[in-house]
Amino acid sequence: MFLEYSSLLNDGTYIFVAKQAINEETHQKLKNDFEKILNRSNAIKKEIND
Repeated sequence: MFLEYSSLLNDGTYIFVAKQAINEETHQKLKNDFEKILNRSNAIKKEIND
C-alpha cells in the first residue's frame, strides 16, 4: 500500500507499525485508515498552483 501512495508523499522517513489485528480487517478499511493517517500527519504533498 505504501508504494501506491509513495509518489504523493513529502520527502522523509516513514515508519508504519501494524498490530496483529490487521489480518482481520478488509483491504478497504486498511486503505481508508492509511489515508487518514497520511492526511493527519500532513505527509501528502500540497500542490501549489501559480
